Amino acid sequence: MVNWFIYIFIAFFLILIFVYFINNREKINTNDLEIDIEYSFFNNNQGRTAYYSIGEDNSEPLILIHGVTVPSYYYKKVAKSLSEIGYKVYVYDHFGRGFSDRPKITYNMYAYQNQLNDFINHLSIDNVTLMGVSMGGSLASNYTAKNPTKVKALILNVPFVGLQTIGLEKFASIPIFWDFYLRFFIINRLVERGYDLTDDSQDPDHFIKQFNVLGTQNSLSSLMKNFTKHDFYNDYKLINDYKIPIHLTYAIDDKDVPMDSILKAIELVPEAVTFSFEGGHNIINSRTKEIVSLINDFKSRYLNN
Repeated sequence: MVNWFIYIFIAFFLILIFVYFINNREKINTNDLEIDIEYSFFNNNQGRTAYYSIGEDNSEPLILIHGVTVPSYYYKKVAKSLSEIGYKVYVYDHFGRGFSDRPKITYNMYAYQNQLNDFINHLSIDNVTLMGVSMGGSLASNYTAKNPTKVKALILNVPFVGLQTIGLEKFASIPIFWDFYLRFFIINRLVERGYDLTDDSQDPDHFIKQFNVLGTQNSLSSLMKNFTKHDFYNDYKLINDYKIPIHLTYAIDDKDVPMDSILKAIELVPEAVTFSFEGGHNIINSRTKEIVSLINDFKSRYLNN
């Protein structure tokens, strides 16, 4: 009886492994993606970063940092609108997303900050406005807290502040189970959500194809295990001490970043200019005109010398 149980267990395990590998969607490299001609690239010691820019060279420099899954390609409308109010806008892909490389690194706050800092140095910008969306808000906030003399202002949209993922890193540390859950539930769900981009008249093809690039699942797995270990709220305390101008917009019906977590962050920066909207996590695309108008007011009041 015991031997039969062992045989059944081994057979079941082998079937699971077969199913796992046969459902691997990662079969291409970033070079196999259809890259838009407006993209440029720079290299650092981690890999190659893709980016584009829009606006006049003598305009105020702004780096727009995207969130955890939606790459730079889908911020063209936002970037164009920001350029029309006097910004030279640079938008880049994180490592592990879009047209950028998927290096075999630990995807923690340090890795993303290193990429951002090298990007700023590549552009030879001394004083920049950072705009972060969702996870990009975390990166922008942390960079500002660590480099206050390099950041002129901070613009945040539905910023990720960590509370909603407590416990995820513990689950992500469970071998085999986590890999299956990530591949068959999280990534498949993200791909399905990609089709919602059509609601904003955007083609979901690039969003979906980015998950076919070798190393994408590993980058997501490493991010979820390591990125949330950061103390996000401490960054806001430091930013407040440095008196960096902050503009923050959030959604009261956001299902990805709970409003309560953002309100706690706002308490730490009482001088921040804040606005709330309805429209969920993607308000930067669905409410672009209104948000950019508010950013223009902020720019006129706090940043124009």
